[in-house]
Amino acid sequence: MSFRSVATGLFLVMTILTPLWAQEEKPAEEKYVPVTTVDPRVPVDQLRVMVKPLTKQELEGEAEAWFKLLTTKARQIAAVQLGVKKTNEAMAAGDEDAAKERLQEAQNVKQMAEEKAKETEQEIVDAAQEELGLEEKAPAKQDEEAKAAVENDNHDGGDPTDVNAAADTKGKLLEDVTVLQDERTALSDRLEIVLLSLERKGGEVEEYRKYILAVSGIDVDTTDATATWAAVTGWLISKEGGQRLAWNVGKFLLILLISWGVAKIVQAVTNWLLEKKLRLSQLAEHLIARMIKNIVLVIGFAIALTALEIDITPVIAAIGATGLVVGLALQGTLSNFASGLMILVNRPFDVGDVVTAGGITGVIDQMNLVSTRFKTFDNQTIYVPNNEIWNNVITNITANHTRRVDMEFGIGYDDDFEKAEQIILDAVNSHEKVLKKPEPQVITHDLGESSVNIVCRPWAKTADWWQVKTEVTREVKRRFDEAGISIPYPQQDVHFYTSNKEGHPVEQEG
Repeated sequence: MSFRSVATGLFLVMTILTPLWAQEEKPAEEKYVPVTTVDPRVPVDQLRVMVKPLTKQELEGEAEAWFKLLTTKARQIAAVQLGVKKTNEAMAAGDEDAAKERLQEAQNVKQMAEEKAKETEQEIVDAAQEELGLEEKAPAKQDEEAKAAVENDNHDGGDPTDVNAAADTKGKLLEDVTVLQDERTALSDRLEIVLLSLERKGGEVEEYRKYILAVSGIDVDTTDATATWAAVTGWLISKEGGQRLAWNVGKFLLILLISWGVAKIVQAVTNWLLEKKLRLSQLAEHLIARMIKNIVLVIGFAIALTALEIDITPVIAAIGATGLVVGLALQGTLSNFASGLMILVNRPFDVGDVVTAGGITGVIDQMNLVSTRFKTFDNQTIYVPNNEIWNNVITNITANHTRRVDMEFGIGYDDDFEKAEQIILDAVNSHEKVLKKPEPQVITHDLGESSVNIVCRPWAKTADWWQVKTEVTREVKRRFDEAGISIPYPQQDVHFYTSNKEGHPVEQEG
């Protein structure tokens, strides 16, 4: 195990436990000293562990320290951006002395901001180290590193008063802006972790978050094409900018893809279990499987949003808070939902059944907890609310395996009805789709106004019902024609009466 791993572990333990010791040893009125800022570049996953056991008062101190680091970094960025403005003035100045003065101002502004930022960071880090009892960094060594950094900047940018080096100075300042913006983003992330823990423990974090939002992002100066191009390209290639966004989007899409695949697998497994083990109706199986699939997709989408660094906690809280209002606004939908549950429990029909319900006759194609989808015989798709179905008569035409085919044939009064009965019976018995049991019935049952009516009632499989009805009807008509048996039209006799000379009525043919 490396020395760095041991040091990191010791640092974590001391950071977590020291506030607890401080509560026992220090007076209550003594000001809390932040300890998580002992390393401003602490990994975010470790910082989450460190802030979890802290109290509200301790987190308020931690948030203030991280906020101070962030504001100092924002001021440093503003100073460097001001330096860019000064170099622009130097490059545009016609007087060499004025140009040198602007370049010197740019360097001075940058150096002062950098020294202030280092001083603030070192002050916060030293306080945390002292609180944790860690060995402090030697001041002499700090001064040497600061001087080395300044000398390195001067070496890279050339003589700050050299007008010919103004463009190089501007380029170096723009590079510094990109680096500083990455550091600002890193500090914002760590402050957000502290704020999230503080918010969960009842602290006020709105002011901090407004400031983070105000200083985030990149500043594009449309009056300076060079600065704009440098800001955009620098953000795209920076670790905390374009690279971070690309990685997050990649994770987002990958999680969505994995969630979709898992949802499909879960749906297939659920369908198999429901079909083999519980033997529910197909409507129930499909509905339950789809609901589970959608739940998996919603969970996957929520996880994917976290990959984009979006906090879904407020979204979930808002959904819970508006649940009652939505429920009142969707009373009709909830009624359909209840009716859908009743249909699933009582199972009056299933997928593929021919049903008359809600004023619609068609084949049941699909159902959810709000509506049922019908496919009519002329290939229309109709959605009927479940409430309309459950609160009215439901006729399942294909619920049973066999159905009786009811037909009626009319013959003339002058025709032999017994012969007609035999012809109809022979036509029925000769059809291969007609069932032998129950036996078909053919009987004369009504003397109508224009015809003698014969009832024909064969039985057939439900799937063959329409074929039997049409083909038997055609065959009976053909055989009636061959036997000379008429199928009369509706007719009515009309009698006319007139009066003779004596005033008596006389019937005339009409």
